[in-house]
Amino acid sequence: MKSETAPQSILFVCYLNSIRSPMAEGLMRKLFPGTLSHSCGMASGDLDDLMVAVMREKGVDMSEHEAQTLGDVAEQKFSLVIAFTEAAGEAAKAAFEHTDIPIKVWPLPDPSQGSLDVRAIMNNYRAIRDNIETRLKRAFVE
Repeated sequence: MKSETAPQSILFVCYLNSIRSPMAEGLMRKLFPGTLSHSCGMASGDLDDLMVAVMREKGVDMSEHEAQTLGDVAEQKFSLVIAFTEAAGEAAKAAFEHTDIPIKVWPLPDPSQGSLDVRAIMNNYRAIRDNIETRLKRAFVE
């Protein structure tokens, strides 16, 4: 994948804006502080304590994150939108259909699904966080 310059502004979209998209927002702010980074969901979820914990491990404080929906941000202008599910990508296309904003889909599973073992779930969260971080580093240069 060819790296491109980090966008001026970026929106990350997932289902509830409680795990994947806020992780990406926080990591983007840390890695590319010159980019205005936002996140939202197709619906509005609650603050996820496990997301906050694994982001804290990377030195990113997401404890004040408040979930937003696509409707909350649809009037804003973004240089790029990245969705983490096909459904979120379709919702973003509909929300921004009258714009020329590029929309990319980086499909990632919901880390809260699967095992009920807390250690396994935490490892799922870390794997998603690290996947997002790697993809951001590969996709963009300052």
